[in-house]
Order: sequence, then structure tokens, then C-alpha cells
Amino acid sequence: MSKYDHNIKDFLIKAKEVSVEKIGVFSLSRPVGEDKVIDAQFIDFQFNKRAETSEALIDFIVKETGKNKTLVSSDLASFFEGARQYINIGKAFSIAGLGMLSLNRSGEYVFSPLQGNVVAVEATHNNAVKAKTEKQGKSQTGRNAVMFFALLIVILIASGLGWGIYKYIDRQKAEQPLTDMPSVNADSTVGKQINTSDTAANAVNPHAQMGDSLYYRFIFETTFSKTRAHNRYDSLKSWGEHVFIDSTKVDTNIAYHLFVKANLLAKDTAHVKDSIQKYFSRPVRVVAN
Repeated sequence: MSKYDHNIKDFLIKAKEVSVEKIGVFSLSRPVGEDKVIDAQFIDFQFNKRAETSEALIDFIVKETGKNKTLVSSDLASFFEGARQYINIGKAFSIAGLGMLSLNRSGEYVFSPLQGNVVAVEATHNNAVKAKTEKQGKSQTGRNAVMFFALLIVILIASGLGWGIYKYIDRQKAEQPLTDMPSVNADSTVGKQINTSDTAANAVNPHAQMGDSLYYRFIFETTFSKTRAHNRYDSLKSWGEHVFIDSTKVDTNIAYHLFVKANLLAKDTAHVKDSIQKYFSRPVRVVAN
């Protein structure tokens, strides 16, 4: 499911243990022999919500792929965050070549290894020809499984955020679908933050008293890291999310904001804000354009 799945598995074989951010620790209770075959029954998992991604895993992927360490770290963080969101809504998440992660009734992650033996994949991505050969060597069953779960994620995200907001807007008959607005200049400032109550909204724009709708931005993530912001934005867009990005200058730094925007009546922003907060599992700040 991730472009780093095989790297995670190869690193586990090499280091015998790998920690995954806010998920837990995988370990091998028995070394892998020269045949490079993992017996699934010897893959152990320890749930740990405070776990951090192994620094050695990041270094390993950097060495195998030749990519920038910051980019690899950001990619892994986005991948594991998406995995947690998927698991937290009750779906089983697949790590190719290892097994499935799911949520039990106690709110803990549990791991179910693949049945039988798992063949280790040698990392050969420094050469385009070798990478192509490796891809062709994967079984058709493995490719179908990856495509199946990738499709589930796309459908889930599209239906979860998109359907929830569009259905509410249609039911209220006072709002319009999310539409693209003119691009926000990278040096522009974020609009004045508003209170979502009718009184505060009317104070910001008197026309709201006459039933006019306004464009609002629901900012669910702010970071001073340009790389982090754009990698997160690219990941969400690749999953079909209707998200946007802009930036503001804060003292001598640049703050980057990821947000969803909609044309709403002021009285309805609280409901939409709550829905977006639950979906992204992050605090949401509402601003009017």
C-alpha cells in the first residue's frame, strides 16, 4: 500500500525490530535464515501509542532509495498518520509482506500476520532497471491486494469528507457545494478569525443578517515546515481530498496552512467545523474570507 512497504519489511529482517510512530513495535523472535524467508508466526507486535519511528529505518530507506532524509521522514509520517486514521474508523490496514493491523474493542491496535511464509524482498531501488525487475517479480495476488486496499482508502476519504459536507449542505438548502476559489497568494494573510456564533459572525459581516452566505476556510493544520506542508498537501490531494494550502508571514517565519473551504451561512459553520475536526482528528480554526 505504501511505496516503502518493502523497505519496512527488509529493515525488520535486517535489524530484527522496527518502531512505527504512534502504532507500536514489530520484532522478529527468530532470525531469518539464508533463504531469506520470514515465518509469520515469529513476527511479534507490541502496541504503543507513544512509539516513534525508528531513526535507523529512515536512514535505511535513505540509503536504499537515495532520497533526501527530510523527504523520507515526512513521507513516512504521512503514511503512518493515514494508517492510523484508517484503523481508527474500524478498518483493517495492510502492511504488504507482513500482515494486517486492526483496532480491538479496548481501543488498542492488534496485528495479524500473513499465513505461511513471507519471502524477503531485496531493496534494489538505486537502479531503475533493477526496480522494474523487482516489480515484475511480485505475484499477481500481491498486486491485486495492494490495488484493492488503495481503492478502499480513496473511496473512504472521498465519501467520508465529501459526502458528509455535501449532504449537510444539501439538507440545509442554504449552502453551496465546495468550489475552487481564486488561488491565494503565498504572501497573503489569513482572514480574520471568527467566532462561529451568529452574533460574532454578524459583527464580522453585516450582510450575514440578511441570510447571505460567506466563504469560510476550515484550517486543520498549520506548520512552519514548507516541506511538511507540501508533502501533506500532495498526499491528501492524491487521495482525492478537496483541500487547499496557503501561507502567512509570522514575524520572520512563514506559516503554512492546510484547509477546506466552503460557502456557508454563519450559523452552519459550527456543524461543519465539528465534522471536519472529527474527520481529521485535529483542532480546526475557522476564518472568513
